[in-house]
Amino acid sequence: MLRGMANEVAVARAKARMAEGREQILARHRAGAGGQEVVRASSALTDEVISELFRAILAQISRPDSVPLSLVATGGYGRRELAPRSDIDLLALLPGERDPGRARANSVAEQLHRALWDIGLEAGYAARTLEQCVQLAREDHTIRTALLDGRLVAGDAQLFKGLERATVTELEQRRVEEFIGDKLEEFNERRRRYGGSVWLLEPHLKQGKGGLRDLQAALWIARVRHKVAGLGEAGERGLLPHREVTAARAARDLLWRLRNELHYATGRRDDRLTFDNQRRLAQALGYGDDPGGELGVEKLMRDTYIALQEIARASDALINRCAIEDAPRSLLKRVPRPKPIDDAFKVWNGRITVNDKEVFARRPADMVRLYAVAETWALPVYSYARDLLVQELQRIGPQLATDREAHFELWQLLVRDGGDGSALVPLHELGVLGALFPEIARLRARAQHSLYHVYTVDTHTVFALAHMMRLRSGALADAEPELTRVARAQQRPLALMLGLLFHDLGKGMGPDHSARGAELVRGYAQRIGLDPADARDVEWLVLAHLRMSHLSQRRDLEDAALIEAFGREVETAERLAMLYLLTYADMACVSPENWTRWKANLLRTLYEKTHATMLAEGLGAPEHAQSIEARRQRLADRLAPLAGEQASLALEFARELPERYLATALPETAARHLRLWTNARKAGFAGELHRSAVGEADLTLLATDRPGLLALFTAALAANGIDILGAEVNSLAGGIALDTFVVREAGGGAPSPARWEAARNDLLRLLSGADDPHRLVQKRLRRATWASSAAPSVQTKVRVDDVSSDAMTILDVLTQDRPGLLHTIADALHRAGVSIEVARIATEGNRATDAFYLRDLAGRLGKASGKIMDASRREAVVEAVQTAIASLAGGG
Repeated sequence: MLRGMANEVAVARAKARMAEGREQILARHRAGAGGQEVVRASSALTDEVISELFRAILAQISRPDSVPLSLVATGGYGRRELAPRSDIDLLALLPGERDPGRARANSVAEQLHRALWDIGLEAGYAARTLEQCVQLAREDHTIRTALLDGRLVAGDAQLFKGLERATVTELEQRRVEEFIGDKLEEFNERRRRYGGSVWLLEPHLKQGKGGLRDLQAALWIARVRHKVAGLGEAGERGLLPHREVTAARAARDLLWRLRNELHYATGRRDDRLTFDNQRRLAQALGYGDDPGGELGVEKLMRDTYIALQEIARASDALINRCAIEDAPRSLLKRVPRPKPIDDAFKVWNGRITVNDKEVFARRPADMVRLYAVAETWALPVYSYARDLLVQELQRIGPQLATDREAHFELWQLLVRDGGDGSALVPLHELGVLGALFPEIARLRARAQHSLYHVYTVDTHTVFALAHMMRLRSGALADAEPELTRVARAQQRPLALMLGLLFHDLGKGMGPDHSARGAELVRGYAQRIGLDPADARDVEWLVLAHLRMSHLSQRRDLEDAALIEAFGREVETAERLAMLYLLTYADMACVSPENWTRWKANLLRTLYEKTHATMLAEGLGAPEHAQSIEARRQRLADRLAPLAGEQASLALEFARELPERYLATALPETAARHLRLWTNARKAGFAGELHRSAVGEADLTLLATDRPGLLALFTAALAANGIDILGAEVNSLAGGIALDTFVVREAGGGAPSPARWEAARNDLLRLLSGADDPHRLVQKRLRRATWASSAAPSVQTKVRVDDVSSDAMTILDVLTQDRPGLLHTIADALHRAGVSIEVARIATEGNRATDAFYLRDLAGRLGKASGKIMDASRREAVVEAVQTAIASLAGGG
């Protein structure tokens, strides 16, 4: 009874001390304590409480000094890296079975385990003998790893020393190689599982690439190979340059601080920096918005990405050195003797290295050429050469920015035939690109808080350059044959590559980053002495780099006047080709999913139409190289063999199609549409869902045209949880509307047959007037689970363009994508008394960028153009759309 009361008192005292200590540590964190300070303090507090509990339990035993028991901290607790909500890994190391104190040790271990739970410590608790630990470590490398981090918290020091000796003995050479192999496999698998990139929109601070586990894994490998105890010793032993040790320490401290705040903010063990968590942390850690500039959350993510980069770089370098370069020679594959390449470089042990340590001091341009040579030889760079480059780059400071020889080496790399761009990533990560271009260094890890821009500005630029190099080399010929042909025909690729390099570098300098980027080009041309003709084209490319994506996705490509005006703006076919290629690389490297077949067709159509117009005699002539009638006949001829029973209707169908359809449709797609058109003429409606191999689907809907038809179509889709990613609205000459949509289910993937059937039935009721579209959509919105609050918000902008089209008024809408958005806009326009003649719908992440070509129904009798001529009417239309979107966003 007395023993139980004593335990209760000890538990109550420990619980109070833990609560008091945690409050004190939280106060230090809120006052700005570094990440390491907090995790060390949390570990020390846990040591104190466990030791006190242990002493209290031992005090109830007649001979407490005779209890052979060691309490060993393992894992993050063993490394003294406890975050506020981390669980603790504790090993109760027991004596052997025949030890006379075994029973007492078991009893104390069990009492301690119960006491830990009573005070609220989540403990990964194990009680094992030394022999059991060794056997389990032989069978499981994760247990072997945990023992590497073991340290004595309380209890029998001699027993713990036996565990330390056994751990060292077990890691003899054969088992060292086995351990390193297991760790490398685990390292690579973890990176694959958590996305394999530093540039995730919602990075995992512990398990993701560049996360805390990366550095732990590298240090485990360094420890078993070279017996180093941490980053400091790795630097002292020359395994990492001093600069990288310092940078990795600072990065780790920041990641710890972010992780600590995550645990405090969420009240749980949470290590993923979700969009909601990003906003929480930015506010809690004092990252404020710059008026009209960088958001606080973008500053937070910039610091986070830099930290993840530094950890990933240090971890990769340490693993490369310890696991590969320092492996016993008997384990390496046979490699040729040192082979000279030129005066600066040689091949040694299957890697590119320098001939002497003065290489970069003699000629700084060789810092660029090192990785160009490595790309040519398809060999990695030796760590010594890499470290030497980093040291020399620090020494020369800003001199590389004006070193024309170094810039010439980069130009050679960018335009070389057959280059795959692999050299650009290390040149960027090591800071060489930033030294050459302070314009890039300024944007290091500059985040863009949106679902559309997956990568930071500088990384997007590097990826786009590498992508263009692969296109020019022919590596993408199977996927992009036409773009490859245009790219390989370039006579002045340097202007294209520099335009791509500078296209986004004006971001963060004001509202028009294209104009700011053009100013940077002028400064660069003067600094380096760029050829004047190249400088003019690079400047123009940067100024115009958004034009083709805007026109192709948001304007009517059937409008001959628009095509002619764009041709005059471009001036030369050479510039048009360069802008086409730049636009492709820019779009393809925004995110892995951004470049779609739909966008590719639109961009290609704009390029081909403009090119044909520019080559035609007399730029202002309305005729194209081939007449529209010839295009219709050609489509009909290609359709007929695919159309089956409808083959005789192919020419009639082609003659009803608008020009924009003729320019983009594939014969196989047109054949499906011909069949549906035939059915729609008989029944008044036809629809088909065509699934693709990429997780989305193409939906085609045809019906007798009428005002407000798009609102009905989109109501049925929204009501059944079918999200619209893109749309093309076509009015055929015979009075049939042919609308195509790129769709998916709200959770991703192509809509199921059952969902499409339900939407089809709803649509038939809407077309017949048997149901109300507003009621249908509201029913969906009430049960929608789309978590818009978790994604970055998008400011709504509605703008009238009365210049780009002579025949219609264009309404541009930029807003946050939501369930039912397209229906809401289409319904608002219908109620405002305007007809949607053409709609260009695109979804980029959670951002909808839509354009509607409108005719004023009220003014058709008096105005042949159908444009909304009255300014007050235009304002009323804009207000109607803004009000409808605001109501949808507010759940009204």
